Amino acid sequence: MASLDEETAKAVLRQVEFYFSDSNIPTDGFLRKKISESQDAMVSLALICSFKKMKDHLKLGNAKAGDIPEDKLNAVAETLRKSTSLKLSDDGKNVGRIAELPKVEEMKEQLDGRTIAASPLEYDVNREDVSTFFSQYAKVNSVRLPRHVADKRLFCGTALIEFSTEEDADNVLKKSLVYAGVDLELKPKKDFDEEQAKEVEEVEKFRPHMGSSLKNNSNPESNYPKGLIVAFTLKNAVTEDKKETHQSVDDSAKKVNGELDSSENATKENEQKADNEDEEKTSEGSTERGEEKEEKSAIAAYKDDMNVVMREDLKGIFKQFGTVKFIDFKIGAESGYIRFEEPEGAQKARAAAVLAKEGGLIVKNFIAILEPVTGEAEKEYWSLLRGNQERHRENKGGNHRGRGGKNNRGGKHPRFRENDSATGRPNKAQKVEVA
Repeated sequence: MASLDEETAKAVLRQVEFYFSDSNIPTDGFLRKKISESQDAMVSLALICSFKKMKDHLKLGNAKAGDIPEDKLNAVAETLRKSTSLKLSDDGKNVGRIAELPKVEEMKEQLDGRTIAASPLEYDVNREDVSTFFSQYAKVNSVRLPRHVADKRLFCGTALIEFSTEEDADNVLKKSLVYAGVDLELKPKKDFDEEQAKEVEEVEKFRPHMGSSLKNNSNPESNYPKGLIVAFTLKNAVTEDKKETHQSVDDSAKKVNGELDSSENATKENEQKADNEDEEKTSEGSTERGEEKEEKSAIAAYKDDMNVVMREDLKGIFKQFGTVKFIDFKIGAESGYIRFEEPEGAQKARAAAVLAKEGGLIVKNFIAILEPVTGEAEKEYWSLLRGNQERHRENKGGNHRGRGGKNNRGGKHPRFRENDSATGRPNKAQKVEVA
């Protein structure tokens, strides 16, 4: 019978022991369900081998549980028989814990007690590097890198390190540690959880919504570019040293631009076909010309006013990350949308915002809090835009020129900002004051 090579065997043993450990079971609802459904609290070894990390260790590609070769399963079973925490069925086709599974609530409480939160860490930090660093001070069971509450594709900047005992965790919390040249802030996991809950509330509170009244403006289409749009909300920035603040954001932007170009997470989506692009440019060109007239007089008056944000100010910030194709924003508004030419631009902008100590990008005396526009909101954005394109073509042909109505008063091309009231943006330009 073929056996796994030594390196693979170690990785497989460590991985399966982790799956069934007190570290993973409390947070792994899928595996807990499989264990509870089994009379002997054991799970199919083929299913375990179909998990992503196991397939990586075993070089199984995209194989599903039913496709795992018999000789590979036998080799894994042979390796797992050496474990002191796992048991296998007589035929080697099922695996489970030796220790009885405690109540989930008890396991979670114990897990939280021996886990600490460490920040700030770089967006591309390596889990193994963090584990190695903290292993200098106590035995590390696991390291988790939670996602950002506003964008699950990005690391939030705080790692959760689980130690073997609660005493070890308490001892590490008392230390003053420096990682990658930065002083770490260490706190109990329960404090981190409370902060995350508050951040979720904040994100929901300031999330720019596409109004439900827009859903019927035009028929939603599934064929639209993905990942190009970033929503932003402007919040008052209170800083003692504006120069230092701007520098921190600029440094983040440079780092993200340099590092993310090779990221596997940068989704490549094709823009609309040439005919749709022409229509889009025509529609947006009409909108932008109207806005340019509105803003030209304001630019001279507010160019140096740090309390008023204009489209040019936003373009100056966001063009660092990629080609900005369109800015949906009015002078004095509190929120808006940035659309990039490529998904990478939107991703880099969001990553830079996460890296910045202010939690967003500095625009004059404001912090632009960013989040992606995805799912239904993204569909509605493109649906509304295409609806405006269609009306523009009708107006251009003279079919409705001079007619009144909700969307075509006097035959004037309707602006994309039909959703101003829905997003909480003022319909007339106002000066946003800094508190």
